[in-house]
Amino acid sequence: MTTRTWLKGNLHTHTTNSDGDESPQHVAEWYHEHGYDWLCLSDHNHLTILEGTKAERSKWPLLVAGEEVTSRNADGPVHVNGYGVTRVVEASDSPDIVTSMQENIDRIIAAGGMASINHPNFRWSFDDSEMLQAHGYQFMEVYNGHPYSQNRGGGGKASTDGIWDRLLSHGRRVWGIAVDDAHHYTGEFSSTRSNPGRGWVQVKAARLAQQDIYEAMSAGDFYASTGVTIGDMVSNTKEIRIDISPETSPNDGIQAKYTTLFTGQNGRLLYESTSNSPAYRPTRLDTYVRSTIYSSLGTQAWTQPVFVSD
Repeated sequence: MTTRTWLKGNLHTHTTNSDGDESPQHVAEWYHEHGYDWLCLSDHNHLTILEGTKAERSKWPLLVAGEEVTSRNADGPVHVNGYGVTRVVEASDSPDIVTSMQENIDRIIAAGGMASINHPNFRWSFDDSEMLQAHGYQFMEVYNGHPYSQNRGGGGKASTDGIWDRLLSHGRRVWGIAVDDAHHYTGEFSSTRSNPGRGWVQVKAARLAQQDIYEAMSAGDFYASTGVTIGDMVSNTKEIRIDISPETSPNDGIQAKYTTLFTGQNGRLLYESTSNSPAYRPTRLDTYVRSTIYSSLGTQAWTQPVFVSD
């Protein structure tokens, strides 16, 4: 039997090839130095291909191809990441948000890639009502580390978690990802700057290879995190069981505490657990089940939905 391991990666970051403040080489080295196994350099409307000597490549994580296809002519910004694209994807210039979104998705797929809808609450551009009119995307950002991504929603606007649940409740098979959307590598690291290291995914794959990562992502064999670590996980229509690897304070050895919420149709709470090994058995009444793990340190993790009807 093939052994699969968790591989840590970031799916959304920028360099000086668009609006980042550091070179692709510097950005790649930062992620390697901070324990990332793989990285997507997703510059706006630019396919950043980083080539180097063997010595240079040893300082980088595995680089997977990506582009943030960015349309600016619609009523609000429409940004769609393309993972695995084989060429630069030209962004839609439609003034209509849904048309722009759909054209970007279609062009990403035509270029051999997988599409992700980025930061829906950024500038309150759109929500699930527009996303339900588009088809073909496999992912959405349930967490984006940019300080103005408005992940929590507010003022009558749904959180990104809420948008995700609405899509799932309408039968959409969409995986949720967490990303940095990093732009700022120099100067101050603060909550008001778009710094790296805030959101990532842990993909369970047999090899650290681009195709294996794409296949695992497409199948939903990953979880998203801002700091919570999962040691192992069983996730199927019979049982969902998560083994949380507890974080411990380096100063006093005090262990963090966790609360896990299992969520179903229309965002309904199905079960709440404070165990480090939370578990839930889906019932025939559940259409889908996903979980969110909250740490007392303020970090979170999201598992991918199990579609019970499968």
